[in-house]
Amino acid sequence: MTDSQSPNSTGNSSPMLNEALWQFPMDYPIKLIGDAGDELLHAVRAIIVQHFPDFDLATLEVQPSRTGKYHAIRATLPFDHRDQVLAIYADLAACPLIKTAL
Repeated sequence: MTDSQSPNSTGNSSPMLNEALWQFPMDYPIKLIGDAGDELLHAVRAIIVQHFPDFDLATLEVQPSRTGKYHAIRATLPFDHRDQVLAIYADLAACPLIKTAL
């Protein structure tokens, strides 16, 4: 991983994951995709609360895919520094229920 990239499941950098654009503190949108089901939502909630204990889980947005096989979960997280971004992405990448983290 280079200084201009952040981790995601494909190893690519998108404008939102480009560290050069980060200015802290910031509200940072993340999108997670995994197999549909409550297990995915529970895992995502647990990871977010581990990093942001005061996060309002009611603000999570869950969108089923057209076929219903997958769910996309969106959240906007309040990051204060770079290490928070890297730490939560490491935990999200380690979760076997999450197929993609953007």
